Amino acid sequence: MAVARGNKVTFDELSKNEDRGYCVDKLIDLRPSEDDTICFQDAKEALIKHIDKIIKEIEKKPDQKIDEFIIGKTFFRQRKAGSRGYQEVDLTDASTWKLAEGPGNRWSNTYNEKGFNGLVVLAAVTRKSLPKRYRKMENKFGCNKQEAFVIGLEQALIHHFMFTECDDRLANSSLEPGKYSKGAYGALVYFAYKLEDPNEE
Repeated sequence: MAVARGNKVTFDELSKNEDRGYCVDKLIDLRPSEDDTICFQDAKEALIKHIDKIIKEIEKKPDQKIDEFIIGKTFFRQRKAGSRGYQEVDLTDASTWKLAEGPGNRWSNTYNEKGFNGLVVLAAVTRKSLPKRYRKMENKFGCNKQEAFVIGLEQALIHHFMFTECDDRLANSSLEPGKYSKGAYGALVYFAYKLEDPNEE
């Protein structure tokens, strides 16, 4: 089994079980184009296909099967650029985000300690990437609209794998949305997984 470094790794390293950690190089853009905003239903369908593809890539090796997985959410903040400004955020380039408090913290303090093999960040959402009509969500749930949107995606994905695919590997233990980050620039949806132990029958 790979030794956990508790840091950012590549999806290639995860899929080959060469290391454990979180990766941000399997991001998909939930917008139809850079000039468009995100549609909830299209985003949900795109993420379902993306997760199915990730599972197939991880299980490509005959002796490597996923024992359980969790669908979750976290956040990221902007990177500073100079003394007064912030770096422009690219939804498909995690190097433009500040990751430590979000997926890095989630991996180190939760999934690494529970023996998971990896956490794959699937997609990012910002206020700018959402339609203006979603403004009604602002503060309605005690969080900003990008967080509310990702909470909705998280729940829709959990419901899909629970009730449509009836995948008993889904290990989410609650349908509660959990805590909000309050004030984060962007929200993320992720897929965390643990492999079967080949030594257990």
